[in-house]
Amino acid sequence: GHMDDVLRRNPLFAALDDEQSAELRASMSEVTLARGDTLFHEGDPGDRLYVVTEGKVKLHRTSPDGRENMLAVVGPSELIGELSLFDPGPRTATGTALTEVKLLALGHGDLQPWLNVRPEVATALLRAVARRLRKTNDAMSDLVFSDGS
Repeated sequence: GHMDDVLRRNPLFAALDDEQSAELRASMSEVTLARGDTLFHEGDPGDRLYVVTEGKVKLHRTSPDGRENMLAVVGPSELIGELSLFDPGPRTATGTALTEVKLLALGHGDLQPWLNVRPEVATALLRAVARRLRKTNDAMSDLVFSDGS
Protein backbone atom coordinates (compact mmCIF):
# COMPACT_ATOMS: atom_id res chain seq x y z
CA GLY A 1 0.00 0.00 0.00
CA HIS A 2 0.80 3.70 -0.12
CA MET A 3 1.93 3.71 3.51
CA ASP A 4 4.37 0.87 2.89
CA ASP A 5 5.88 2.67 -0.09
CA VAL A 6 6.42 5.77 2.01
CA LEU A 7 8.02 3.76 4.81
CA ARG A 8 10.23 1.88 2.37
CA ARG A 9 11.76 5.16 1.23
CA ASN A 10 12.67 5.93 4.82
CA PRO A 11 16.22 4.90 5.74
CA LEU A 12 14.98 3.33 8.93
CA PHE A 13 12.65 0.92 7.15
CA ALA A 14 14.79 0.43 4.06
CA ALA A 15 17.20 -1.54 6.25
CA LEU A 16 14.53 -4.09 7.18
CA ASP A 17 12.87 -6.96 5.39
CA ASP A 18 9.07 -7.01 5.04
CA GLU A 19 8.43 -8.97 8.20
CA GLN A 20 10.63 -6.75 10.35
CA SER A 21 9.20 -3.67 8.71
CA ALA A 22 5.64 -4.78 9.53
CA GLU A 23 6.70 -5.53 13.09
CA LEU A 24 8.28 -2.12 13.58
CA ARG A 25 5.27 -0.47 11.97
CA ALA A 26 3.03 -2.28 14.46
CA SER A 27 4.94 -0.82 17.40
CA MET A 28 4.44 2.72 16.11
CA SER A 29 1.41 4.85 16.81
CA GLU A 30 -0.36 7.03 14.25
CA VAL A 31 -0.66 10.77 14.72
CA THR A 32 -2.85 13.06 12.62
CA LEU A 33 -2.51 16.83 12.65
CA ALA A 34 -4.69 19.50 11.10
CA ARG A 35 -2.99 22.32 9.23
CA GLY A 36 -1.45 24.72 11.75
CA ASP A 37 -1.36 22.16 14.58
CA THR A 38 1.82 21.90 16.61
CA LEU A 39 3.53 18.52 16.85
CA PHE A 40 5.82 19.70 19.65
CA HIS A 41 7.23 22.95 20.98
CA GLU A 42 10.84 23.94 21.28
CA GLY A 43 11.95 23.02 24.80
CA ASP A 44 9.35 20.24 25.23
CA PRO A 45 10.84 16.99 26.51
CA GLY A 46 11.18 14.67 23.52
CA ASP A 47 11.77 10.94 23.40
CA ARG A 48 10.05 9.94 20.20
CA LEU A 49 10.82 9.91 16.55
CA TYR A 50 8.29 10.60 13.82
CA VAL A 51 8.10 9.39 10.25
CA VAL A 52 5.98 11.67 8.08
CA THR A 53 3.66 9.56 5.94
CA GLU A 54 1.56 12.38 4.47
CA GLY A 55 1.83 16.15 4.34
CA LYS A 56 4.53 18.58 5.41
CA VAL A 57 5.84 19.71 8.78
CA LYS A 58 7.77 22.93 9.30
CA LEU A 59 10.55 22.90 11.87
CA HIS A 60 11.30 26.34 13.22
CA ARG A 61 12.79 28.00 16.22
CA THR A 62 12.30 31.39 17.82
CA SER A 63 15.35 33.60 18.10
CA PRO A 64 15.99 35.62 21.29
CA ASP A 65 14.51 38.73 19.64
CA GLY A 66 11.29 36.86 18.96
CA ARG A 67 11.73 36.25 15.25
CA GLU A 68 10.91 32.90 13.75
CA ASN A 69 13.74 31.05 12.03
CA MET A 70 12.81 28.32 9.58
CA LEU A 71 15.04 25.29 9.92
CA ALA A 72 13.49 22.75 7.59
CA VAL A 73 10.36 21.49 5.91
CA VAL A 74 9.93 17.75 6.34
CA GLY A 75 7.80 15.71 3.95
CA PRO A 76 6.70 12.12 3.34
CA SER A 77 9.15 9.35 4.30
CA GLU A 78 11.38 11.78 6.19
CA LEU A 79 12.26 11.55 9.87
CA ILE A 80 11.65 14.12 12.59
CA GLY A 81 13.41 13.95 15.94
CA GLU A 82 15.60 10.91 15.35
CA LEU A 83 18.22 12.26 17.77
CA SER A 84 15.77 12.15 20.64
CA LEU A 85 15.68 8.36 20.41
CA PHE A 86 19.35 8.12 21.34
CA ASP A 87 19.43 11.13 23.57
CA PRO A 88 16.03 12.09 24.97
CA GLY A 89 16.00 15.77 25.88
CA PRO A 90 14.31 19.06 25.16
CA ARG A 91 13.17 19.58 21.57
CA THR A 92 15.48 21.92 19.71
CA ALA A 93 12.71 23.27 17.49
CA THR A 94 8.95 23.61 17.16
CA GLY A 95 7.19 21.38 14.64
CA THR A 96 4.10 22.83 12.98
CA ALA A 97 1.88 21.17 10.37
CA LEU A 98 1.91 23.13 7.09
CA THR A 99 -0.81 20.89 5.65
CA GLU A 100 -2.90 18.11 7.10
CA VAL A 101 -0.25 15.68 8.30
CA LYS A 102 -0.11 12.00 9.14
CA LEU A 103 2.84 10.64 11.04
CA LEU A 104 3.98 7.47 12.72
CA ALA A 105 5.52 7.91 16.15
CA LEU A 106 8.05 5.62 17.77
CA GLY A 107 8.96 6.08 21.42
CA HIS A 108 12.42 5.59 22.89
CA GLY A 109 11.12 2.65 24.94
CA ASP A 110 9.63 0.97 21.86
CA LEU A 111 12.86 1.23 19.95
CA GLN A 112 15.25 -0.07 22.57
CA PRO A 113 14.44 -3.78 22.14
CA TRP A 114 14.75 -3.32 18.37
CA LEU A 115 18.21 -1.91 18.60
CA ASN A 116 19.32 -4.84 20.72
CA VAL A 117 17.99 -7.50 18.35
CA ARG A 118 18.42 -5.68 15.05
CA PRO A 119 21.69 -3.80 14.83
CA GLU A 120 20.78 -2.79 11.27
CA VAL A 121 18.02 -0.56 12.67
CA ALA A 122 20.59 1.24 14.82
CA THR A 123 22.90 1.55 11.84
CA ALA A 124 20.15 3.01 9.67
CA LEU A 125 19.19 5.53 12.34
CA LEU A 126 22.79 6.55 12.90
CA ARG A 127 23.18 7.00 9.16
CA ALA A 128 20.14 9.29 9.13
CA VAL A 129 21.57 11.27 12.04
CA ALA A 130 24.97 11.50 10.36
CA ARG A 131 23.40 12.68 7.13
CA ARG A 132 21.54 15.42 8.94
CA LEU A 133 24.71 16.49 10.77
CA ARG A 134 26.63 16.62 7.53
CA LYS A 135 23.91 18.79 5.99
CA THR A 136 24.05 21.10 9.01
CA ASN A 137 27.83 21.26 8.84
CA ASP A 138 27.74 22.10 5.14
CA ALA A 139 25.27 24.89 5.84
CA MET A 140 27.47 26.18 8.64
CA SER A 141 30.69 26.11 6.62
CA ASP A 142 28.84 28.03 3.92
CA LEU A 143 28.01 30.62 6.55
CA VAL A 144 31.56 30.74 7.88
CA PHE A 145 33.18 31.10 4.48
CA SER A 146 30.65 33.37 2.84
CA ASP A 147 31.65 36.35 4.99
CA GLY A 148 33.71 39.03 3.32
CA SER A 149 34.14 37.23 0.00
